[in-house]
Amino acid sequence: MQADVIGAGTMGRGMAVLLREAFPRWTVRLIDRDMSALTAARDAWRCEILCTDQPQHAGLAPVVICAATWPVTLGVIESLAGRAARGLLVSISRPATKDMPRVQQVLIQAPTLAVVLPCGLEPGLTEILACYLLESTQEVQSLRMCCGGIVVPRPANPLGYKRLFGTSHLPLAKRDAYCIRDGALCVVPRFSDVQQLAWPDIGVLEHWHDGMQPRLSQYPKLSRPGANADQRTLRWTGHAEVVALLHHLGVLAEDTVDKDTGLTSKQLFERAAQRTLGLAEGEQTVTLLAIDLAGLRHGRRHMHSLRLNFTDRPDIRSMALATCLPVIFLVNCLISAGNAVSGLHYPENIITPRMTPGMLRWLAHQGVAITMDRSGDNAERIAGLGWSKLDSVPPRL
Repeated sequence: MQADVIGAGTMGRGMAVLLREAFPRWTVRLIDRDMSALTAARDAWRCEILCTDQPQHAGLAPVVICAATWPVTLGVIESLAGRAARGLLVSISRPATKDMPRVQQVLIQAPTLAVVLPCGLEPGLTEILACYLLESTQEVQSLRMCCGGIVVPRPANPLGYKRLFGTSHLPLAKRDAYCIRDGALCVVPRFSDVQQLAWPDIGVLEHWHDGMQPRLSQYPKLSRPGANADQRTLRWTGHAEVVALLHHLGVLAEDTVDKDTGLTSKQLFERAAQRTLGLAEGEQTVTLLAIDLAGLRHGRRHMHSLRLNFTDRPDIRSMALATCLPVIFLVNCLISAGNAVSGLHYPENIITPRMTPGMLRWLAHQGVAITMDRSGDNAERIAGLGWSKLDSVPPRL
């Protein structure tokens, strides 16, 4: 079997390494336009390489994993569908909402092509595990999903943050985020409703509203009156306060300030902070995922909590592991299914709640620290994980 990984960044390189480990008999090829990145990967991991800026025109393998931007991924999907290719494509990139009808339309031409997107840590593993916990209760009261990658110990800079993806981009833009309140999809500002979470052996972190997948609001247990759900990002405490200050000062504005280069204030800040906010040699990272579910089961209060802690390997950072390992498990599931799957799918439709315990055991075998707690009526008070401080109910969509 052959597999192509498109994109030789942090995620693509990690994907190539993990594919070789999981499927030692496969031929793995890394595709990118950066020859220096490809050469380094080939020398380190003995993978095949292809240097091109138009991967959609290459003769691609039966298994394609896209760790590139969404426009590149969309071009590859359209090319494979146009050729009525047989195989599997998995992407870690968030698709543009406006492009989804287009993807569904082109896949009609390719009844033997399966496309799964987006699949990684979030979206991907987060939704898979959320759906798994939803099965544990009959009536959902609250679902809270928190994830994020941090440097340990806390960096000395005011943001308490370092870039984990190897690019100059900083995830500090102001935008809307989704949540579910009383069974309805609502919009709230990103970085709002800052709360704290104590993580054993790490410290106190903060979390705030960030990019929940709107499709979760269509799940029957989350669309009932009384059901609430949040997707949140984890950072060291004080992060959101500094972000708010930078926005207030105009540092993160998206307006062009340099006519010669066309750069915005935010881009200038990213360039200026590149050294300060870049990972240094020897710095360690962890990527954390926490999911807490509260509800009723047989008329009694029920709490179910799940914690995953990904740590660095010598050759792969924790964020790459958290993103790539779910993809590897999903690819194995679909390859085992043969030609039984085609069309467009979300990860949680492939890795179902019945399959999730097996995935958790596999992740634990890969070195992921996993804890799970089920508790009764007083668990919310003891754990300090309550929803007593819900932000004001935002307007429905």
